[in-house]
Amino acid sequence: MSDFLILAHGDTDGVTSAAIARSVVHGRVVFTHPVGILGDLDEFRGEAESVIILDIALDERLWRELALRLHEFKEAIYIDHHPPPEGALDLLRASGVKVFHEEGPCTAELAYRFFNPPSEMSRVALYGAIGDYAITTPFFKEKIRDWDIRSLFLEAGTLTLGLEAIRRDHEKKRLVVEELALNKLPSQLDFLVEAARKQARILEEARERLPEIVQSLENIAYVIDPGASLGVTAFYAAVLRGKKVGVAVEVRGNWAIMSLRARDERVDLNKALRILAPKYGGHGGGHAAAAGARIPLDDLKQFLEDLDKAMRLTV
Repeated sequence: MSDFLILAHGDTDGVTSAAIARSVVHGRVVFTHPVGILGDLDEFRGEAESVIILDIALDERLWRELALRLHEFKEAIYIDHHPPPEGALDLLRASGVKVFHEEGPCTAELAYRFFNPPSEMSRVALYGAIGDYAITTPFFKEKIRDWDIRSLFLEAGTLTLGLEAIRRDHEKKRLVVEELALNKLPSQLDFLVEAARKQARILEEARERLPEIVQSLENIAYVIDPGASLGVTAFYAAVLRGKKVGVAVEVRGNWAIMSLRARDERVDLNKALRILAPKYGGHGGGHAAAAGARIPLDDLKQFLEDLDKAMRLTV
């Protein structure tokens, strides 16, 4: 295959997916997200004739434009597991994009099944599955038999915590991708191990601090600027207050960036956020039980109240 521009999410699932792709193809890895992908395509368009997109949900407001952009590439591959907007995958296919999509597995599993890398790369796919809580699929249950489970979870935990710690350091993340593409262990990367240790301590300190800063509405618990992983603190906030949904918010300039976690199986955060976020000029979506959103900061209070009302419908 020719050189590719590989656009991937920067979490464990996205990084392991990119590593699996890099074990088979050559190309530059760029970390992006559903809202930023159009800008990244424009910025790096001249570096490759072909593109691979991994673990990037299709944004409710942008997916039509994305389909038009991907049509300009010689070859475009889209591999993902997020629930898509209605009609989006059909439009991608009509634009000539090779779509490999399935809800349930993590994207790393899908990438492994699509690219058919050397069999030992199944270990990297399992890291992605553990990091994305996608450990009940037939693939996971089959492949985990090939590895020592204790070592596997140690490596996956090191990778997940380390990536959270280095968050926006894309050069280090690209180094992790290249090492994983060679099937190197995360614990062999000293900077990643040290970052994971620090992140574990930060998470524990944040968990202990949460009772003082978590606020509650009827159905949701939320925390603003927890100083640690938004996904983890959102989960702990919901547990702490016994709510259906936990929300952790990070203020970035004029935007409220948030992760949401649901503890009630009747909740569909993806559906709720795809409806609510655009009403505020924002973006939102993900999975039923784990999703994200970005909302203008001035609208945060009203957005949380509307989200809380939406959660009543799941009673």
